[in-house]
Amino acid sequence: MRTQKHKEKGRFLTWFKISLLGLIGAGVCSLYTPYPTQLARELRLCVTKPAPKAAQETATEPETEQPAEQAPQTEGATSPGHIAVTPWKPGSAFAMPKIDLPPFPPALPERVEAGNYEHINNMARGINIRSNVHFRKGSTASQDRKKKDAFQVKVSLELYTPHAAEGDELLIANPELRKVLPAFDELMKNARVSKWYNALYLHKQNRVRKTAATLSRLLDRHNFYDTDTMLEITAPTTARKALWIQADMDVVSDGSDGDRLPSMPKKIRDSEHYQPSTSYRWRKKTKTPNPLLSAWEERLQRYRKAKDKAGEERATRIIADLKLFSFLLAEYDPFIVVPLTVNEGNNKEYRPVAGDYAIVIVGNKVYPAIVGDFGPRYKTGEASLRLCKTINNNASVNSRPVSDLSVSYIIFPGTKEEENGPIDYDRLNSRCRELLNELGGMGEGAQFVDMKDLLPQQQPTQEKK
Repeated sequence: MRTQKHKEKGRFLTWFKISLLGLIGAGVCSLYTPYPTQLARELRLCVTKPAPKAAQETATEPETEQPAEQAPQTEGATSPGHIAVTPWKPGSAFAMPKIDLPPFPPALPERVEAGNYEHINNMARGINIRSNVHFRKGSTASQDRKKKDAFQVKVSLELYTPHAAEGDELLIANPELRKVLPAFDELMKNARVSKWYNALYLHKQNRVRKTAATLSRLLDRHNFYDTDTMLEITAPTTARKALWIQADMDVVSDGSDGDRLPSMPKKIRDSEHYQPSTSYRWRKKTKTPNPLLSAWEERLQRYRKAKDKAGEERATRIIADLKLFSFLLAEYDPFIVVPLTVNEGNNKEYRPVAGDYAIVIVGNKVYPAIVGDFGPRYKTGEASLRLCKTINNNASVNSRPVSDLSVSYIIFPGTKEEENGPIDYDRLNSRCRELLNELGGMGEGAQFVDMKDLLPQQQPTQEKK
């Protein structure tokens, strides 16, 4: 019995010790938790909180202030009825960083500010705009506002693509053509529509597709319908070949030539749009510098300073040309511009080159000219300011001489002179008459307008003895 009791007593003491050790361990671990800190904070609040005055005074009685000379109690000081407690202070690691709040956003405007608003009809020149608004049932507003197609504008352009005019269809633009050209019917029998006409309108369509999203840059009605036809003609009796372009006429004012015109107006020298060169050019004959050379050299320096690589390359190329070549002068020389489209394909028989002779028919008048330049692939019907003013004296860089498609440009490929140079006006008039005769001549009542040189070569003066 004694042995059994001794064992039970020993077992009791073992469990007691284990429990005691567990409680001690839990107490030690609690020191590493936030609970002691919170307990000390609550004790401090109880110590420092003043006794309520409700039991002693009324709520409206003002509190008494502590005299200024009374020193504050030090930490750990005791007073009757209070427990001495050392308040807890956070360590430096818990210091909060300074927060800089952003400025408060300005108030939203109460109304839309007044400004210049342009109607879409003014942006789209010559386009017939029909607007339709369609509403269809959707879901909730919170869902529909997240859908891109719930609130959208669809732009649909509908354009007629014209076919090339042939035969009597040309008389719609100019009823005088049969009178001006007695062989008109014979020429139309074997005429065929040039592939360049289809290529021209393909370029027009591609340009419309690229600029459809920006109506202000869209090819307008005038320039889309600027070409009535392109015909490849072979005269039945002389086999003379010609390329017939029926179009309107816009003004070109380009070119420069220091040999014939050593100075030009300041507005031209400073213009960012004036082109100093033309496709038709020749070697300079004098040492007189081009009047636009200095302006382009100054422009080159500005491009370099602005690090405009594209502008620098273009200016460098133009300066090199101005030092070596002379060009046509749109204000003084009669020439026409054909689209670069005619340089595409393998049809060399009817392909014009710079310097080829041409005649221009407007009404019952025939004007001699040469192919002087090439223009955009999507546009036809351009002529020099000299030719435009001869046709219509009111023409200017801002006013075209002919707006409808009544201008016939008949180009004679393979007729350029062997050597390029300034236009010989006597040769121009006589050669164009000859080529016109090879197409059957000019009818009664038609008028051939001879062109004269407005910049005659100055004769050198003799020194006085």
